[in-house]
Amino acid sequence: MPIISIKLAKPEFSKTQKEELIGDITELLYTKYNKPKQNIVIILEDIEPCNIAFGGKSVEKLRAEDKK
Repeated sequence: MPIISIKLAKPEFSKTQKEELIGDITELLYTKYNKPKQNIVIILEDIEPCNIAFGGKSVEKLRAEDKK
């Protein structure tokens, strides 16, 4: 049983986009790797931008700098 865990920096994906992402990943595992759809588990986790960092700066800070 594949268990896929994906962490997303908020608020990048809408509910509709998340449903599409789940569908796309499920279809990929089903068609390419012959995994039964009913056995595929996908977990999406929204992470606050202040809790993710690149190069010592939080995503929140990097986004603010990009808007300047």
